[in-house]
Amino acid sequence: MKGSSAVTSASSFGSTGAPTIFGRPIVHIGYTVESIPDAVDFLAGTLGAGPFFLMKDIRIPVLRNANGPIIWDHSAAFGQWGNVGIELQQIDKLEPADAFGPTYQRTSGVNHVAYLADDLAQERARLEEMGLPLLFEASNGPHESLLFDAPLLGHTIEVHQDFALFQQLRAVMVASAEGWDGSDPLRPVPRALQETLASADV
Repeated sequence: MKGSSAVTSASSFGSTGAPTIFGRPIVHIGYTVESIPDAVDFLAGTLGAGPFFLMKDIRIPVLRNANGPIIWDHSAAFGQWGNVGIELQQIDKLEPADAFGPTYQRTSGVNHVAYLADDLAQERARLEEMGLPLLFEASNGPHESLLFDAPLLGHTIEVHQDFALFQQLRAVMVASAEGWDGSDPLRPVPRALQETLASADV
């Protein structure tokens, strides 16, 4: 840590029951996987996580770092495991290949821990003061996010600007997990939410 002003206690942000990182409640833990269906089969069948909601062929319109634009083609599936969300990422293309640091060059394993922030600029300053280098800035309609390297933790930190559609998807995940009987573990994002996402250009 570079200075005491960067240190914030988890209690400063209230008790949500969710685990925290850097004093912020964790929204999800992200994994790189070679096959989303295979990963879902394991997580749902063995650990009881899910169901998972699939977003295919994602390309973020504005994605860059200090070296310039980044191309990142991937699919992702989101599900709930207890009180923590899970994101599974199957990466089809990442150019430059080292844009997100060594964590994203692995073919499997934890790649990020994500949380929400009300003020991205303020959160960026806080994490940079803690010594975490910025890996990307992303903009996808109203959704803005940042990725930071945390090499001593062995993964990256993904920070999302809090916005309504993100919360709607999370609400669907949580509601679907309650009393889930294990059927249909991998599903498309609900049509109503797909239409909302499309109309908002996200």
